Amino acid sequence: MAVFHRTKRLKIYGKKPEVTQLFGGRYAMVVRCQAKNDTEAWYDKNKDQIFADFGTLYDAHMAVDGIDARTGEAYTDMVLTSVGAGYTQTGEYVITFRYQTLTNSFVQEAGDKVDQELNGLRRVIRRLIAKDGTSYGKTVGTSTISHSAIGYSTATLTLAQATSGTKDPDESGFVSITETWLESGVISRTINEGSGGTEVGKIRTETVEAFNETPVTTIGGVEIGVSTSNVEGIETIRKTFVTSSGEIRRTDRPGPSAIPGTTYVTIDSVGTAITPTGTLIDSSETQENGYVRFSRTALQGTIIKTTQTYKDVAFVDVPGQVSCTTSGEITPGNRNSISGFSNVSGKTVVIESIPPSKQQVEATVVVNIQNSIPDTTELAFDISGLSCSVLKVTDRISGGVGRAVTLVDANGDTSTEVGRSQSFGASSSISEFRGHFIVNTSSSATLSGSGSRQPYISGGEFKFQEEKSRTQSQAFGFGNDGADKDSLYKTNGIIRRDVRPVLTAQDGTVFYEVTTVSGDVTSRNPALPVNRELISE
Repeated sequence: MAVFHRTKRLKIYGKKPEVTQLFGGRYAMVVRCQAKNDTEAWYDKNKDQIFADFGTLYDAHMAVDGIDARTGEAYTDMVLTSVGAGYTQTGEYVITFRYQTLTNSFVQEAGDKVDQELNGLRRVIRRLIAKDGTSYGKTVGTSTISHSAIGYSTATLTLAQATSGTKDPDESGFVSITETWLESGVISRTINEGSGGTEVGKIRTETVEAFNETPVTTIGGVEIGVSTSNVEGIETIRKTFVTSSGEIRRTDRPGPSAIPGTTYVTIDSVGTAITPTGTLIDSSETQENGYVRFSRTALQGTIIKTTQTYKDVAFVDVPGQVSCTTSGEITPGNRNSISGFSNVSGKTVVIESIPPSKQQVEATVVVNIQNSIPDTTELAFDISGLSCSVLKVTDRISGGVGRAVTLVDANGDTSTEVGRSQSFGASSSISEFRGHFIVNTSSSATLSGSGSRQPYISGGEFKFQEEKSRTQSQAFGFGNDGADKDSLYKTNGIIRRDVRPVLTAQDGTVFYEVTTVSGDVTSRNPALPVNRELISE
């Protein structure tokens, strides 16, 4: 006698359904059926009538020709989860229905998986299943369970994760959830003992990741970061702490090239500033990941000192000198005669000048490092303070011959007189001589001469009227004389002094390199040129 499943159109294939016991008192059933008409066209036309809806019960009626389950086959909560069809090896076309015990409450689908792989914390992975549409009422991070198992004591676990389970493509009618329950505590703790090198043990960084509790440091550091992390899908809190103290790095390098024998020493430290011995040159503080890095640089060694002493050659200024004097006697025919004048005699004023010159002297050069600029009140061989001037004054009287006039008296005697003319002129000029001193401060000279003659008769005698001229010249010197030269012009002492800053300390003290060139001479080069200036008449 044929046995049908849910409709008279589906006859059970084989003797009876296949039953499997599942975890937690649930069951699974597989029912194979054959349609009463096995033509392909019939299946295609009537597939909606022979394939049941997912989630329907084992004893539910089909839409067409539905029938009740046989006595004893009304299995409780047996829900359809899969339907398939295919040919057997003998050529029968078989429709397969798969059912599971499902309700509107989630139950365990399998036994718990328990481990302590997260830093010794108990972790329970639990699979749940229920009829499709069942509401899940637990909250991640809040819901808890009391868990115990063989080999494990009782512990309170908190829901750390709840994810939907996977289904085969041809399954439906149910919902599955995989729960992860985790014991509260630290999942991981990492301590980094510095970044290597000299910093090991000076800067310690600790990263603590915990579930369902606030991470706490074990190194006594300060919190520098907090974030929500994810460990295998479990939401956790991660905090980073850092602690530091002491010197972490020391570097040495040569000091300024102008201060030999010195060394820059830099100490980097954390927790507190460490200043090297010596003169503090630079300091800084930097915030780095929750701690302060201090840097102090000092210059070690003697700073204020003489760094060099040596001999050199220097060219110095020698002042010029001016002298007011006169020329030699000028007479007709001598070498001092004035061209064009045959009857000239006397002297003229001459200004002799020896211009400033350069003299090479042996010099001593001393280079010092000082923390102040030295006063330089005077320099040796300095001619800038010497100067003099010469005023020249010239007076000229010139005579000339006029017309001849003849007079006849009552006795018939004649006399002739020649007219005379005379002119006077004066001029002056001044000359300045910088870098000179004056030796003779004054001089004067007179130069006279006669020119053309005009003949005439006077008293019966033949006479001549001559043209005569005279020039009076004077020179007056002003300014520094020889005594001034001796007091103003030093021939020993500092020739030149150069100052430049080479170092500035943290407190603002500036250190200077002072180069002093000094010399001493007792005589000067006598081979100096002399300029003789002739005052023309």
